[in-house]
Amino acid sequence: MIKELIKMIKLTLLLYVICSLAYTFFIWGIGKIAFPFQAGGSIVHRNSKLIGSFLIGEKFISPYLFNGRPSYAAKGYNGTRSSGSNYAPTNGKYISREKKLINKFLEENPAVKKGQIPVDIITGSGSGLGSYISVAAALIQVPRISLLTGMSKSKLDGLVKKTVSGRQFGIFGTPGVNTVRLNLKLAAMLKKKNNKLFKKVFRGLTA
Repeated sequence: MIKELIKMIKLTLLLYVICSLAYTFFIWGIGKIAFPFQAGGSIVHRNSKLIGSFLIGEKFISPYLFNGRPSYAAKGYNGTRSSGSNYAPTNGKYISREKKLINKFLEENPAVKKGQIPVDIITGSGSGLGSYISVAAALIQVPRISLLTGMSKSKLDGLVKKTVSGRQFGIFGTPGVNTVRLNLKLAAMLKKKNNKLFKKVFRGLTA
């Protein structure tokens, strides 16, 4: 009985070392070697400043930028408190918040009618940290940004379309636009066209 118990303990310890330690460090090592940027959290730096991550949505409040999805993660976009609203669609608080988001979007984008608003731009993702929006949600913001920056709608449309990420492995999900990546490209475009406005809008990217 004791011998069998000792064997079981040894086997348990062996499996723990293999499955919990060796396997974890093996996969971590492969990630660091083959995909160092992704394994490090896809962190984005500009001028030695941390400005965000391609994996986590950011709260873009400037009307000059493409907005991302709303967030229910703590007070919003908290990477350590991933969460959806957990409200039912008929919940009064949820309906009230959605009405505010819709009205805010219409106010900021006067060229858009209520029925034209893509649903993802006024609803949070399940994680509350979604960094992608639909292509429609990006394109519908083009008129506002064009008016404020003086950049042509055709160039901004082209910028959005160049930033579209396809389906994963060509079959999973739907095409989308990473808002952090899109706004960084917008920054580069604006810097060439109007450096003074660029410094005003993208203070974190200037030295």
